[in-house]
Amino acid sequence: MGVFTRPSSPFQPPSSLYLLLFHPVYTLINLLHSILLSLRGSPYRPPPAQLPIPIACISDTHSKHPSVPPSGELLIHAGDLTNTGTLNAVQQTIDWLKTLQKPWPGSRDGYRYIVVIAGNHDSHLDERSRSPHDARTSKGKHGRKLDWGKIIYLQHGEVTLTFPGDRKLKIYGAPQIPKCGGKEFAFQYDRGQDTWSKTVPDDVDILVTHNPPKWHLDVAANGGLGCEHELKEVWRVKPTLHVFGHVHSGHGREHIWWDNGTKLMEEVKKTAFAAYPETQKAGLAAWLSEVVNVKLYRLGVRLLIADVKGLLWTRFWKGARNGSIMVNAALTYQTTDRIGNKPQQVVL
Repeated sequence: MGVFTRPSSPFQPPSSLYLLLFHPVYTLINLLHSILLSLRGSPYRPPPAQLPIPIACISDTHSKHPSVPPSGELLIHAGDLTNTGTLNAVQQTIDWLKTLQKPWPGSRDGYRYIVVIAGNHDSHLDERSRSPHDARTSKGKHGRKLDWGKIIYLQHGEVTLTFPGDRKLKIYGAPQIPKCGGKEFAFQYDRGQDTWSKTVPDDVDILVTHNPPKWHLDVAANGGLGCEHELKEVWRVKPTLHVFGHVHSGHGREHIWWDNGTKLMEEVKKTAFAAYPETQKAGLAAWLSEVVNVKLYRLGVRLLIADVKGLLWTRFWKGARNGSIMVNAALTYQTTDRIGNKPQQVVL
């Protein structure tokens, strides 16, 4: 990838220099927005009168067994346990995850609970993408089955877990993603199809999906690889924590305030990047199309006004903190096949 061209893969982020040169208006808006958000602080704080719940978040391990924090209350794996998706490969990752669970109640090492969903590479978990060999050997009453042990596997399902201090968290997991591969990829749907509306429980605390919501930790500069219908569902439910992966280059976390500022930032990204084709060479035309984009300037001004109001509301008027944490927990580094990202830790 050269400085003056976009990456050949939409999953590979453009360089900071590329964005500065060819998206200067967006870069300035995003910089000011990020500064104001950092001054505003976290949109969520654990309840002061209750015991905190440490949560480790991982995703996209692709048959590798990376180092994770040695203990905690909850470990979440947001899919792509394997690379090949066979029954054997899935079971090997399950067996590795079992070693991370507390061997007995009260043990200092390991996790009290481990919650897992599937990803598009976990073909065996979707009957439509299961290999012919796995389909034959796992068929019937006496066919080979996965042994999950005490690991909780969610596939369009929910579970309520109890933690010390009688705190309870409701978790919902869903694996579906917009189509990005052949029939061997699991849980795919055609991009633009709505598979999300009113599927997530209203009172969910933690949402675990494999795919990101549109414009959040999804390489927005490449047109956004997340799902717009998933985004609408997340706005409806507003989970305290949303964990996902799939887009390795989006690894990290994002603080979300459920207010007009977040809506406007999504619109800024849509205006700046939604027209991104799969391959586009940079040049004077690309630069000019942004610097004369009046809509982008207007959105930027409205966004900064909303951010200042939010900062005043939180810091000076002591308004309520109404927000969530989004985590892209992908451990595989960008478009490589190696583990290069660190597990994310969150305290609820």
